[in-house]
Amino acid sequence: MLLLGALLGCAQPAQAPERAPLPTPEGWYVIVDAGHGGFDAGASGADTGVKESELNLKVARLVQRELEEAGVRVLMTRTEAGALGDSKREDMARRGALLQTEGADAAVSIHMNKFSDRRVRGPMAYYQAGAEAGEALAGCVIRSLTEALSLQPRLPNPGNNFVTRVPACPAVLVECGFLSNPEEEKLLQDEAYQRAIAMAIAQGVMAFLEG
Repeated sequence: MLLLGALLGCAQPAQAPERAPLPTPEGWYVIVDAGHGGFDAGASGADTGVKESELNLKVARLVQRELEEAGVRVLMTRTEAGALGDSKREDMARRGALLQTEGADAAVSIHMNKFSDRRVRGPMAYYQAGAEAGEALAGCVIRSLTEALSLQPRLPNPGNNFVTRVPACPAVLVECGFLSNPEEEKLLQDEAYQRAIAMAIAQGVMAFLEG
């Protein structure tokens, strides 16, 4: 997914971090959305051609695991490679219905970024403009990600995206990195790096829920 306004960053290849115990919540419910899928592959790696949709699903499943191990109930919008419908309209309608699931405390949509300037890199977090709770959630997530990846702090970004606009609960769209950046494209396909990202996202969500 191409989104503008990114900053330059510099992340080092990550080893899977030691698992830190997460707080045990009472009855928390989080929606995890793996962006794109099937005929809608999203962005593709500039060098390897890797599909964003495939990476989104891998990271989303890891976020699901981290949250469930912390005792959070998780609803996945998709668990398979395919789209949620035979057309973009049908996919978005079904995805939107899941994102509006009653009783959810937060929604997290996982994506990968792409930009014409191949130097641009690093994670970003978007919230629905004007949504204070969404901004707080996005702030917790991007803070957790930049700390985990040893990046300079970044602020969450306001936007008007379907996956942040539709949910009734606080929502964040997480751009895990840039498939247009040569080094980051490789890192985003590394299992240890994917686990590091997923753990950081989960910890950011938990920090928000505890808040």
